[in-house]
Amino acid sequence: MDSVKTDRSVSNFVRGIKPFAGRYVWKYVIGLTLGLLVQAGVILGPYFVRKAIDSISAGDAAYVRWAAWLVVLWAAIGLFSWGQRRLSIVASREIEYELRQGLFHKLVHLDFYFHSRERVGDLMNKLNTDLGAVRELLGPGLNMGWRITWFVLMTAVAMFLVNVRLAAWMLVAVPPVFFVLRYLLSLIHKRYRAAQEVFDKISTFAQENFSGIRVVKGFAIEDRETERFQDLNRQYIKRSLALARVEGPLHATMSLLMGGAAVLVLWLGGGMVVRGEMTLGEFVQFNTYLLQLSWPMLGLGWVMGLWQRGMTSWARLQEILEAEPRITDGPQTNFAIRDYRPEIEFDDVHLSLAEREILKGISLRLELGSTLGITGRTGSGKTMMARLIPRILEASDGRVLVGDHPVREIPLKVLRGGMAGVQQEPFLFSETIAENIAFGLPELDMERVVWAAKLAGVHDDIMSFPDGYQTLLGERGVTLSGGQRQRVALARALAKKPSVLILDDAMSAVDTETEARILRGLRQVLGRQTTVLISHRVSTLAHADWIIVLDDGRIVEEGSHAELLAAGGHYAELERMQRLEEEVG
Repeated sequence: MDSVKTDRSVSNFVRGIKPFAGRYVWKYVIGLTLGLLVQAGVILGPYFVRKAIDSISAGDAAYVRWAAWLVVLWAAIGLFSWGQRRLSIVASREIEYELRQGLFHKLVHLDFYFHSRERVGDLMNKLNTDLGAVRELLGPGLNMGWRITWFVLMTAVAMFLVNVRLAAWMLVAVPPVFFVLRYLLSLIHKRYRAAQEVFDKISTFAQENFSGIRVVKGFAIEDRETERFQDLNRQYIKRSLALARVEGPLHATMSLLMGGAAVLVLWLGGGMVVRGEMTLGEFVQFNTYLLQLSWPMLGLGWVMGLWQRGMTSWARLQEILEAEPRITDGPQTNFAIRDYRPEIEFDDVHLSLAEREILKGISLRLELGSTLGITGRTGSGKTMMARLIPRILEASDGRVLVGDHPVREIPLKVLRGGMAGVQQEPFLFSETIAENIAFGLPELDMERVVWAAKLAGVHDDIMSFPDGYQTLLGERGVTLSGGQRQRVALARALAKKPSVLILDDAMSAVDTETEARILRGLRQVLGRQTTVLISHRVSTLAHADWIIVLDDGRIVEEGSHAELLAAGGHYAELERMQRLEEEVG
């Protein structure tokens, strides 16, 4: 991904999370108010203990009343604490849901240019690990951070109210704690991000190996891939240990500082009690506050760790949220267009990708209901040319028109809603065959599904499976052969009954006999819509009304099947070579 400058400030985080958290602010307001009451109760508890101890020292029976108040206080603290945790933790889960939905919505609406740069493993890691870190920041992190902050402030005030001189000595420990925290937390941020970057690589590597397990096994390189995975794992462990070496001293340092403070209170406060400068109850109250501070000071390190992880992860999620697609409905879009005639025209079209010119001055017109065949050597620009029609890619210069409208003027939903395509390596989902074929339909229509499967020549194959159309496919349709996957994908495109049908080497994995049977079925629909047929097979291209031959991004030949054979050029040579292959075979 292109580097995106991200602001890790609190104000930026609040602005960014507001669209997802706005509906749940009331839960945080009530929850944090309850948290404030909890901390007030915790501060009040040692005061009741002090009064009870001083009553006992004075031989006064009032200690019973103070003990009863202490029981009521802790019951209220428990109830308020439960309410706070329930509200804040539930709110964080609801925000996580909203954020996950928002991220998914953003990702599916980002264009080819974005996804061609991104690795699936990286995106999955952001949707899981990073999103989890942000949720922990919004849940336990915010919950405990709020309680700790108010508790420390209230405790400091209470300590000064009990004994100013002893409280002033405690302030000596504050500057060292602050500077140590600031230094260690900056290291945590850097090392956590470094560890996450390696984890991205692990996720991507595992995902690619599992998806391509047939290739791995076909080349018998299981041991090599295991070793490569182990190397990545070692890198991750190394960086995770580097992170742990920072987080460990964070807690140890806080413990050391609190231990020193306890010794100081015992030394100074004990002397004051002996000299009669403070009562035993006051000493116990002050010492209780100090002991109660031990956990918040240690917890502060934990909360700040959550904060650093959460903010680092939020910066990574912002890279997705702030990414903008290059291809969108823009000012030039005419939203009054609700439909279009499926006539396609290329007007001096050029296409450049990564500073390389792919298409150079393509001009042609495809009339309503006609079929255009495109062929050419590998890398000549066939697929890229087809991707310009539904605006998967944007022409660098020139115009692509559909129904006499430049494609930039047609709303994307309208433009693509009337089109369907099949790739050479089609993607099938881990659903039933019927659900895959009906993917482009508003709802599952079995009559339409069976009709499309028969046209694509895959109906008999489907019915040979024990569960027929309810057969559940493995990931990417791995349970089907290559030819079956292509035909199921073809059926999915045909089921939509598109105005424009784009077949990009859609029958390369089927034999010529099966291809002939499919083409006979397609004759029922070819002519009802405009079709773009990309293929290396002359037997496929012979069904096209007009054929163009691309070479180095230019049209070097065009005409009908018979005209191109008679011309004796690239197309005729391709036909001759394929005929010889069939004769030899």
